[in-house]
Order: sequence, then C-alpha cells, then structure tokens
Amino acid sequence: MSQPTALHDFGAMSFGSRAQFEPAQVETVCEEVRGSGVRDLYVVVHGAHNDKEVSAAADGAFRHMLADAWGGGAHEVGFLGVHWPSLCFRDEGAPGLARPEGDDDGVSKATADDLYRQLPSSEGPLIELITLLNERPERGPAFDDFGSALRRLAEVPLQDPVAEFTSDTEGEVLPQADPLMLFEDTRTVCSEFAGALRDLSRALALEAGEPAHHESAATASEVSDEGTLLESRVAGPRPARPLSDRVNRAGTVAAGGPVGETARAADFAELWKGARELFRQVVRHVLRRRAGLIGQAGLGPCLPMLVRGADVRLHLVGHGLGARLAGFALRGLEESGADPVALSSLTFLQGEMSHFSFADSLPQQVSGHGALFSRRRLVQGPLLCTFSHLDSHLGVLYPLSAQMIGDSSELATTARKWGALGFDGIQGVDGPAPVDVREAPERDGRQAPYLNVDVSEVIRCDEVPMGGHHRVFHPEIGRLLRCAAEWA
Repeated sequence: MSQPTALHDFGAMSFGSRAQFEPAQVETVCEEVRGSGVRDLYVVVHGAHNDKEVSAAADGAFRHMLADAWGGGAHEVGFLGVHWPSLCFRDEGAPGLARPEGDDDGVSKATADDLYRQLPSSEGPLIELITLLNERPERGPAFDDFGSALRRLAEVPLQDPVAEFTSDTEGEVLPQADPLMLFEDTRTVCSEFAGALRDLSRALALEAGEPAHHESAATASEVSDEGTLLESRVAGPRPARPLSDRVNRAGTVAAGGPVGETARAADFAELWKGARELFRQVVRHVLRRRAGLIGQAGLGPCLPMLVRGADVRLHLVGHGLGARLAGFALRGLEESGADPVALSSLTFLQGEMSHFSFADSLPQQVSGHGALFSRRRLVQGPLLCTFSHLDSHLGVLYPLSAQMIGDSSELATTARKWGALGFDGIQGVDGPAPVDVREAPERDGRQAPYLNVDVSEVIRCDEVPMGGHHRVFHPEIGRLLRCAAEWA
C-alpha cells in the first residue's frame, strides 16, 4: 500500500441540543466540498464531545484511520465531523480522555465539569447526584434521594420534542417511553449494576486467561438459542460464554429492595459503585434521546445540501451514541423533501441503538416495528453494522439500562428484547449471514441489503466497564470503511 496522504478536512458541522445550526456554516462547508474535487466524503458522528480538545482528538483518530486505509488515494477523500452536545465519562477510554483521580469511586472534577457544560439545564440534580456519589453516605434513604435526583435529571415535559426520541421502536399497542432503571427501586437497580460490574470483571479475567474463547459468529457451528431461524442466519449464534448471565434472564429486574437484616448488612461500597454506573447509564439515556432529535431535525435535513451541485458520494458513519444520531438522520433525510437517495453508504460502528431498529415487526410484540423500518431505501449503497460479542458496554450495561417499564414480554431475555446493534448486529431483517471483519473486504456489500460484520477479534472486553467500545481505531475497521465507499 502506498504511503498515506492527508484527507481533505472540512472541519465540522455543529448542532445545538435542540438540533439548531447555523445555515451559513453549513453553506460554507458545502461550497468547500464543491470546490475540492473530492469524490468520497465521510460524514463521521461520534459521542466524544466533552470539550473542543476531546472532539478534536476523536475526529483526529477517525481521520488518521481513514487516511491509513486509503493510502495514496486519500487526496480524493474528504472528512466532515458532526459536533453535538454529548460527552463520555473520562474513565471510558475514548480518544483524548485520560482517567483522572477520583473517577474510580466517585465523580472527578473534570467529569463533573463536562456534565455541567453539556447538560446546563440540569445543574441542580447534577450537583446533588455528584455530591452523593463523592460522599457515598452509608444510609439507606440516601439512595431514595439519589433516585429522585436521577428522575429530575431525565424528566422532560410530554410536549418537549425530545420526548419523542426515547424509543428505537414504534407502533406498539402500548408504547414504552420510561426506562425501568428510573422507576424501579433505586437500591435494587444499584445492586443490579454493581453485580453487572462484578460479572464483567470476572469476564475480563477469563478473557485474559483464555483469549481464544470467542468463536466468530461468521464461522461458529452452534445454532442461536434465541430468535427465529431467519435471524439465526442473519445475526449468527450468540457467544458461547456470555459476559453476564443477567442479560440472559427472562423478564425484567425484580421489584423491591432489600429489607430487614439484608438491608442492614448491605455493602454500601458496592451499592455506590452500582449507583455510579446507574448515573452513567441515565446520562447516556438523556444523550441518546438528544441524538435522535439532532439526527432527525438537524443532520438529516443538512445532508442533501452537501451533495447539491457536487459530484460527491456521501458515506455516513456513526459510532456508539453517534450511531443513533446517524440512524435518525435517515428520518430527517426522508422528511427533507430532497432526492430520497442521498447516501452512498451507511456504517454503524458499535451502534448504541436497538438491534430491532430496522425490523418490520417486533418478535415479542403483537404490533410495532423498528424506528428506522423502511428507511433502508434511503441508502443507495451498502449498509454495514459492526458488532462485537465482547463489547461489555453494549453486551451488558446497555440492555440493562434500555429496559422499559410496563414490559409485557416476560418470555424473552433482556439481551433478546433490548440488545444493541453493536453487540449482535441488525436483527429482525432478511439478509446474509454475518462476516468476520478480516474477511469482509472479500465480500461485495452491494449484494445484500444489510451486512453485519463481526469485529469481536479486534474489539474485546479489555477494561471495565466500557470494554473495547471506544477502541474502534484498527486497520481492519479502516479497511471496512474504505470498502463501504468502494462498494457504493
């Protein structure tokens, strides 16, 4: 491969928490694209926007990976970031983030400043939550205060536009919009997350001792224990050794907290560790809602402008929280009234979104479908989804946090009902069997409506709690993104 050259860097389009943007800024980007001679433009969305330095570090990591993948052909390739008010906790291992002192048990000043900056209207509950997590009082009622503050952090009026973006599914007889973790007994949920962290620590120890235990979904001979025969072919079998049995249970977290002697003997240190993880997941719930709004009302309508008057192919890439924003941009693209085929490819990297987002029906429901059902037609070329059975955040913590109250599906496991795109791929759709990331370049993504790519060999459970969720910057991933453009 020839030596990499610099991509055309078009900076970023910026959106506010209500999807507001500066038309002049977007028009400036469009003019630069039209005059650049770029053939393929990557529009990259991620969630690491704690501050300008962190945004720049994450953008730079994506640019570097793409430049390496394209080598001497990078002069015809452009990069455009999407900046929005999002954040990652500083212990998550995202680019540009170092773990500060005090983040292991509480909330460091750096993380607190990030939260105040990106959630300015929630300063009151944030102060209470951060104080409780740093003080960790050994008294039961403190968890009631903690739960109350979490609900204030997440609550929005029903008429607020962001309230429509809670779920990745729609059309159910009984729509679900309130996360169970906010309304279940707070101590019970804290204990559940504390147990999940212990499970992940054990899984990490096993992974270090037996690094070859994973069998690729593309080559495994076992048949999936869950899902229809159709989905078994599309998504492949589940991992032989799950990261936590908690997501393999049917139904939801049992109601009610500890009482009597059990309550007095509670390990408060463990409960507060679980409380900190619960706090992180509630923050991510707030950001997932925001991502949906910005994708549909902000980025989606702007995408047609980027190709207006230019011979350029758009390749939309979303990672983690950014994948939800990219997904809902399809809905905004549809509503923009522009040419319905504007995207040349769409790639979800470890997407933090329901694996039923594209499904035309929900296996556990009598009615309903994915929020992106029928939007596949808005992507002219390949639609790729990477997944890793060893992404601890999406494999365990996301499904626990995504459960909704009033769930009537008591026969389905948590992983089945609330699983993420980035853990076991797009489900509830027709398509080919998943392919291993090292073999993906040999396939032709134009021949399938969806292609799930197993990246478990490069994205592994190497740290608790997020595992390898943010570590997508591998040559294999870069080659996959280049393939997405070449297949378009």
